[in-house]
This record gives sequence, C-alpha cells and structure tokens, in this order.
Amino acid sequence: MGIALFITIILGLIAVLLSLENDKLKKNSIEAKKREEDRIYKLSVLKEIQEKIAYATDPEKVIDIIMASLRNFYAYSTASSMVIKDAYVIFKVYVEDNIGNDYIKKVEESMLSSFEKLIGNLPAKVEKKFYGLPLNDAVKSTYSSSFHIPLIANNRVLALIHLSSTQENAFSNTEDLHELIDAAASCLSRFNQALDTQTEKFVSLVESISDGIFMLDNKNNLLIINDSAKKFLGVNKENAGFLELSNIFSQSLDLESKIQEVTLSKNPYFEKEIKVNNKVFNIFINPIARDKVSVVLHDMTDYRKKEMLKEDLIHIMVHELRSPVTTIKDSAELIISTKDALAESKKLKFLEIIHQQAKKVLGQIGSILDTAKLDAGKLVLQKTKGDIAKLVKEEIQSFMPQAERKNISLNFNICTNLPLISFDEIRINQVIDNLLSNSLKFTPENGHIKVEIDYKAIPPILDGTSPMGEFLSLDKYIVVSVSDTGVGIAKEQQKLLFSKYTQAKNTSEELAAMGTGLGLYLVKGIIESHGGRIWVKSAPGQGTTFFFTLPATE
Repeated sequence: MGIALFITIILGLIAVLLSLENDKLKKNSIEAKKREEDRIYKLSVLKEIQEKIAYATDPEKVIDIIMASLRNFYAYSTASSMVIKDAYVIFKVYVEDNIGNDYIKKVEESMLSSFEKLIGNLPAKVEKKFYGLPLNDAVKSTYSSSFHIPLIANNRVLALIHLSSTQENAFSNTEDLHELIDAAASCLSRFNQALDTQTEKFVSLVESISDGIFMLDNKNNLLIINDSAKKFLGVNKENAGFLELSNIFSQSLDLESKIQEVTLSKNPYFEKEIKVNNKVFNIFINPIARDKVSVVLHDMTDYRKKEMLKEDLIHIMVHELRSPVTTIKDSAELIISTKDALAESKKLKFLEIIHQQAKKVLGQIGSILDTAKLDAGKLVLQKTKGDIAKLVKEEIQSFMPQAERKNISLNFNICTNLPLISFDEIRINQVIDNLLSNSLKFTPENGHIKVEIDYKAIPPILDGTSPMGEFLSLDKYIVVSVSDTGVGIAKEQQKLLFSKYTQAKNTSEELAAMGTGLGLYLVKGIIESHGGRIWVKSAPGQGTTFFFTLPATE
C-alpha cells in the first residue's frame, strides 16, 4: 500500500513536470515564432526601405525615408535628423511623446555638437521642422537615453540621425538602424561615383568646346567656367566669381539683370555682336534644370573681320572696275560719235584700249571666280610636261613695256640643265604674272627686279628652317624667285600676305589700295595644289623676294 502510494506520487510529479515543460516549450515556441514573425516583418520593412533608398539621390530624401520607418523598429520620444543644404542646417524632429521645448533644445545642442565634430564648421543658420505631436512646455520631460549615427558615403559625412527617449536604456539594440544606414550609404556611394563619372565627362566636354561657357545657380554662384570663356574674358583666377564676370560685361550688357530675367521667365535670351575685351560675341543665356542658367559666348570676331574685309573688297572692286569700264565706255562712244571722221589708226588705238581694259576687267572677275573654286576645293589643274623657263621668259617680255616706263631694270637668270617638269601652264602663268605685277607696282622708278630659276636637290633654308617642311626634304625642286628693290614688307605684315582679302600695309596708302587682296591668296593655292610651297623674305626699305617651288621630275 505504501509503495503504491509512493509510485502514484512520483508519477503525478512526473506528469506535472512534463506538463510544465510542455507549457514552457509551447511558450518558447510561441516566443520564437513571434520573434521570427517580427524578424520577417522587419526584413520586409528593411527591404521596402532599401528599395525606396535605391532610387533616391538626395541625402535629405534618403534620411526622410529612413526617419519615416523608424517607428517600426523603436519606441522613441523623438527621432531627429540633420542635413546641410543650401548654406543651412536642416533640423527635422519627429515627436512621439509629450515633451516640451527644453527637451528639444537638448536634442538640438547634442546633435549640433556631434555634427560639428564630424564635419567641421557648420552653417550659422538652422532651419527647424517639427512633425508629430505638438510641443507642450507644461510637461517636464527628462532627456534620459539617446544615441546618434552618421550617414557616410565616399568617406564624407552627409547627415546625422538621432533617437532619444524619456525612458532609460531605451535603445539596447541598434542593429536594424545600422543596417539601414549601411544600405543607404552604399546606395549613395554608388550614385555619387556614377555622378562623379558623368560630371567628369560633362566637364571634359565643356572644356573641349571652343565656345566660351559658364553656368550659374539662382544665387549667381559660378558653378563652372571653361578655358575658352576664361581666355575670351581675360579671367586668370582659378576661383573667378560672378561679380568679376559681370564687371567685364558692364559696358555692353547688364548680365545680372538678363540672367535674372531668364531665371524667372524660363525663356532663353539671345544678343548679337556684343563687344567685350576687343572681341565680338553672340551671347546665349539659357535656363536649365533647378533654377540654373548657362551662358554661351560664340566668338564672332574673325567672322566680323572677314565681313569687313568683304565689304572693303566690294568697294575696291567697284573702284577697280569703274576705271576700266569708264575707259571702255568713253572709247566706244568716241568711235561711235565720230563715225567716218576718225582715222583708222586712231580707231585701232581706241580698240586696243578697249581690248586691254576689257582684259583687265575679265582678270579681276577671274580672280574672284578662282578664289571661289579654291575655297570649294574645285581648282582643277591641267598639267602637262613643259619648260618652266620658256614660260617665265615669255611672261617677263610682256612686262618689259611697264618696266621701261618706270625705268626699272628687269633681269632673268636661269641655271643650266633645268629639267622639264609637269605643271599647269595657265595657272603658273597666273603666278608669275601676279608676282611680277606686284614687284612693278611696289618698286619705285630706277629700281631693279630680278627673276631666277634654280634646280635644287635640297630645299632652301630660311631663318634656320625649311619652308618646304621635313616631309619633302628628300625631293628635288624647281625654285623660282622674284626679287625687287621696292618698299619692302614688315615682319608682322608678312604673316598676312597669303590671306584672302589682305594686302601688306606699305609706306604709301595709295599703293596699298591698288588691288583686291586676292592675288597672293590665289598664288599660294595654285602652288600648293602643284605640291609646292611659297614664302617671302623682306624688310621695310630693303626690297622683297618671293620664292616658290615646284616638284621636279627628270
């Protein structure tokens, strides 16, 4: 009986213990399940937040996304953030408990102190924004526990997050927040790297553009200025400011007011031919994203110079053509009006004048047409093998009467064993004609002109360099030179000689105006089309020598 009772008691105890263990297991299972459910919930929230963060590019927006989700993880009195934007510290507070201004002041002081230690000097202005419950100064709340964590991307502190509570030890587990911050930092780092790459490409593109470009924000902060703009405006400083640029434009354009006008209206502005620093620009001011503007300076200086040269050419052509056309008209009228009364010899004389003047007019028109062909790359050469010396001799003979009228000696010197070469007789005749005409024009009475033809295996050296260029130095050349004892040409004017519509400025303005300025431009084009080169050696008062070369084929 006693043994049976003992066994019964033991079995009962075992049953109770098993029941307790079973309850404990059930409880642990329920807790584990709850923890798992919480973890799954938090993971789903984290995934959702990370997906939102992945598309955010602004640190302030990233922080706002994180702050809006913190209540899913923590019980806090306040959740606060600090971000620097547009020279302000943006301080945002999400209030979940009944607290007053003193509590908020402690949060702000704590965050400002930590933020300053992390990034250095902070902007003086703080913009405050509050969300959630209204502040209640009647309540005396205790600032009992807190922690903060910075958002860092590419080794740069972008923002600061702060949690606080009136309860002690409220934040024992911050793993979830660290995970969020790490995800946000990773996204921002990738974005910033991609942005840096695109920025480098953009800056390289802007720098490569020949137009001057600079960009400004809505507060006239200079965001970028390329080298062309610095060169155009004479800006040497690395950190040039808008005020300096505005002062440069002050005489020709109120740049600041025009930029404000474009910023407000969102409409582009265009101004033609503004003069700045002895240059002429077309200026374009365009609105771009986020209240910024771009200013483009298109250099029109060379274009305006060419336009002026064209206008001068028209005046010269009118002057040049008026005289021979008037002579033709007067001679023809005289022949018509006198009819049979005019002697045959005089008629022939007037007809010869008409012929010569018509030839002169056609020559001027031909020069203009040839220039157009040269510019279009359509100057066609009709090369045949011939004797360059024979052509030059014949051309010299045609200029003898003019030389005799000014008592100028015109001599010709040719080397022996000169080979036949391939050239366009009509075009080379134009070259000789132009060079001899210029020499006679600018050589005073009793002067001397000499034409020489040489045959050289190595090109001549002028001032230590070969005008032919190294790539042709092993060929053989016919070298033709026309020398005179005329007024000469200054060094700075020599660079312009072979440009279109340009003539050297000599001592006599009357001499400088005696042509269209197309001759030497055409001469250069003809010689280079033959594979040769042309250059000049001259000094004021010491005469001038033009050289040109043609490739020689034996």
